[in-house]
Amino acid sequence: MSKTNVAESSDFLPPNLPVIGICGFSGAGKTTLIETILPELLAEGLRVAVVKHDCRNIRMDTPGKDSYRFYEAGADVFLLGKEETNRIHGDQGSSFISRLKRLSLRYDLVIVEGHGKSPVPKLWLLSENELAPPSDVMDIRGVFSRDNRKKQVLDVVLVWLQQVWSKTEVWGCVLIGGQSRRMGKPKHLLQHMDGSTWIEHAVGVLRRHTKQVVLSGPGQIPDHLDDMDRLADIPGIGGPLGGVLSACRWQPHVSWLVLACDMPNVTGEAVKWLLDQRAVGTWGIVPVDQKNRRHPLLAYYDCRCAPLFEQISDSGSLRIGEISNRSKIVTPVIPGSFGEYWKNINTPEELVQFR
Repeated sequence: MSKTNVAESSDFLPPNLPVIGICGFSGAGKTTLIETILPELLAEGLRVAVVKHDCRNIRMDTPGKDSYRFYEAGADVFLLGKEETNRIHGDQGSSFISRLKRLSLRYDLVIVEGHGKSPVPKLWLLSENELAPPSDVMDIRGVFSRDNRKKQVLDVVLVWLQQVWSKTEVWGCVLIGGQSRRMGKPKHLLQHMDGSTWIEHAVGVLRRHTKQVVLSGPGQIPDHLDDMDRLADIPGIGGPLGGVLSACRWQPHVSWLVLACDMPNVTGEAVKWLLDQRAVGTWGIVPVDQKNRRHPLLAYYDCRCAPLFEQISDSGSLRIGEISNRSKIVTPVIPGSFGEYWKNINTPEELVQFR
């Protein structure tokens, strides 16, 4: 069972969530600026939502209205005020700081227009004859006059987004199972060439590259690993999908480096290569070997993958590999010299070859 969890204040926005405000007084050009940078952001492959906060007299579909312009420019639109209205491209909506948290787990970037008092990082657009933002507006990351600010704002947003993306902690999750009938004992307790068990080897590799490592799945473990966090299976969801979903539900704001215990060839070199494939806008990395086989059990899953895993589970499927067919998931080819690192050992004959 898990021993720890991270309690989150409902009015605190974690620093790794990509939420930024475009603020300024009425007439400063906030809507026009957002409308002009949206195509550039979408061209970067980013999925963007725009939130208008404290809006009044909402009329979503009226041509010329801000919300209409944002939607036509390609962003999903959320209007939060006395009324709440969502208009989303191909998805369903999620409500203020708590809603922003949920949105940021489904988008690469969430832009909040207006509401300078909100506790989010902000870019301030100066109005005509305005020399500086008000002194009571906090967490301003940039101030922009009307001159040539499209490129300036876009550059700042992209640099800031890269910094935010890199703040997401990567945790390791070792998937373990129960008794293996073919092997005669649980595979995670088989002896590795270095004298440790397979589970000890996996934990050791992940600990060198992640913030924390947890074990997901039932079964006996070596005594000295007993202080590690263990995640229980989700009732009704078996196999690796249940293990990964358990991790995502337990810590929804971290990203996961997943490793099945029956991949004893894995090395830190393989993990480093996998993590080097990360990029802003990439939600998951499922490597493909030279025979075009996908390997979802030594893979990287950004926190935004959690809803995708939920969708697979809700469909009745238990095949974790289906994640690789979703948009925002990349499938880089494993370098030829690294192929053995992704090899599963499933039979006694394969075990003899491994040893």
